Amino acid sequence: MDRKLNILHYFGDNGSFMNQWQRFHFIDELQRSGHTITVFNPLQYPTIDEANEMLPRFILQSKIKFDVFINPAASSLLYKQTIQAINAIGLPSLLICFDNLHAPFIHKDIAPFFDLVWLTSSETEYLFKKWGCTTIFQPYAANPSFFKPEFGKEINSIGFIGTLYDDRVHRINQLTMNSVPCTLYSNMFSKKDNPIASKQLKKAEMISLLFKLSQFKLGRKVAYARVLDKINSKKNILLKNDFLETLPSVPFEQVNSIYPNHALSLNITELRNTFNLKYPIHKLHLRTFEIAMCGGLQIAPYVEELSAYFKDGEEIILCKSDEEFISKSKFYLRPENGSLRLKMKHNARKRAEAEHSWHHRFSAVLGKLFGTDLF
Repeated sequence: MDRKLNILHYFGDNGSFMNQWQRFHFIDELQRSGHTITVFNPLQYPTIDEANEMLPRFILQSKIKFDVFINPAASSLLYKQTIQAINAIGLPSLLICFDNLHAPFIHKDIAPFFDLVWLTSSETEYLFKKWGCTTIFQPYAANPSFFKPEFGKEINSIGFIGTLYDDRVHRINQLTMNSVPCTLYSNMFSKKDNPIASKQLKKAEMISLLFKLSQFKLGRKVAYARVLDKINSKKNILLKNDFLETLPSVPFEQVNSIYPNHALSLNITELRNTFNLKYPIHKLHLRTFEIAMCGGLQIAPYVEELSAYFKDGEEIILCKSDEEFISKSKFYLRPENGSLRLKMKHNARKRAEAEHSWHHRFSAVLGKLFGTDLF
């Protein structure tokens, strides 16, 4: 992009580990490209009300002439009246909906007042259009300068980094109980090495969530899966066996040596409890692009969208059934397939760097917002 932008980013940063991904991903990549990112953190104000009151004033009084206002926060952090005031100032606005697949309702009140709404899942786009939004679909991505291969001695197991719950515990149990070695990096293990997989919501929170989910078709499917899981009293407990290795979680900076050096990396796309359904709901996470950008070889359920991003058998391993998941895991973990794995890892990195950086995503999104090819 020839033009360097001054971007105002509304970012409720509470300093938590989970909250920092935006900095390592697109904030860092955009800054490396020469753009200026100014973060307005509403959590630094005594109240959210005060933060919303101050935001338009901050824009008007800033020495920086901002080119675009970007917000991923829900309407509980950014109010309708605030984005209307930003519109009156004349600053172009972009709403990024990172969880619109299963939680479109968190942006319902403010989405229609943005100039453009970026959806990371296409399935609920019809809702945003119904609300009067101008939308664009672009999936997640990964920062090639931050996520990069650090190849070393290969670990002959399937690696997984992240929180353990529902579908993830189910898949890992399935693999290890069929003699497929898995190494997990997570801080969720109790003293007995049995993490409670599902987040326990209070009764009122659960009722509120189920009501919101019931307002759209895909949400009703998610709600049904949650209720079904409760009725069946399933306990998604990690099963200990000789093929399971559990280790502490690692910071973002260390994934560059984890993903490329595991023979395979596990990517789980089923959305929470929906793995119980005959036709689960699939959601692509940051992990999809982080693994590839790090030079890792991911094994994942077959999802049509995912198959469009990486070539099956050349850059990724996709499985259409539980049986295929097990058989392909065992095949690709064979020591004699080391050169094949390494070739596929390099292919995955090349594909990710060429097509799945945040530069590519923002090029498409801001190009539509400004009506010109800026990147």
